[in-house]
Amino acid sequence: MKLIIVRHGETIENKKGILQGQSHGKLNKLGKKQSKKLAERLANEKIDAIYCSDLRRCKETLEPLLKIKKQNVFYTPLLREIKRGVFEGKPNSEYKRWLKSHPNQTAKGMETKEKIDKRILKFINQELTSHKNNVVLIVTHGTTKKVILNRLLGNKNKLIEKTSPNTGITIVNILENKKAVVEELHYTRHLE
Repeated sequence: MKLIIVRHGETIENKKGILQGQSHGKLNKLGKKQSKKLAERLANEKIDAIYCSDLRRCKETLEPLLKIKKQNVFYTPLLREIKRGVFEGKPNSEYKRWLKSHPNQTAKGMETKEKIDKRILKFINQELTSHKNNVVLIVTHGTTKKVILNRLLGNKNKLIEKTSPNTGITIVNILENKKAVVEELHYTRHLE
């Protein structure tokens, strides 16, 4: 199985440094341009199945590709960004300040690392197992992409700690022995 994992295009909130979590942020002008370039990059790629977060910024990112490739999309809440609780819609700097004074704590309404990990494991076990010999496109979010990669590669790989740039493409091949091999990590040459 070959996985093409993509983070959504830049949003208005990304540009302003606002935490979105599971809110429905909109792509800004740059995000729309990134999405078009992503579609051009993936236009000739063989894709057997598409899974996408059901949040608007991911759906908007996928729209230009769907104009080229007429494929069904499985929109799923399992691929949503981590819930940011009381910090959704607030500056990222405010959350970072809170985190410094509350290390290893979870803010009110925030999804724990264990819960998002469980959600991603459910996605992998329920959805990906039926695509053994397929190419699967996954359109998701920065933290969610990290969790997927951690699940596939194991927490030992320090490269995956870096947040993917908007519309960054990561390609992972799952071999017969279920070992995951990274072909591309956070590829952005399509944006140049």
